[in-house]
Amino acid sequence: MVDFFQSQMSNLSEELCEKLCLAVDELLANAIEHGCRVEPKSSCELTYIRTPRMILIQVRDAGPGFELGAITHAAVNNPPENPLRHLHLRSEMGMRPGGFGIMLVKQIADDLIYNECGNEVVFVKYI
Repeated sequence: MVDFFQSQMSNLSEELCEKLCLAVDELLANAIEHGCRVEPKSSCELTYIRTPRMILIQVRDAGPGFELGAITHAAVNNPPENPLRHLHLRSEMGMRPGGFGIMLVKQIADDLIYNECGNEVVFVKYI
């Protein structure tokens, strides 16, 4: 997938292309790992739309979804006074280290919109 996106963004700066590929990789990985639970019979759908001024990427998975505010094991929900709280929570839950993905994607995106049930996300970057 990254090769495809790199080919579609060849006229953008290398830095922006790298950031966009990172965002796509993270959104797809979340959909596969958390939405589809790495179930081979489940599927993810990816839509890529590019205009002269914008890149829009939509990722939808077959999972039940989630509520963004309820995932306390993700850095995006850490309180400002405790920016590493999620690392302790992940350890208590027996999860692998990580949890920075959504926060990282939010830093790259100009807009990141989840649908109501949380199994679809739209990433917007103005160029």
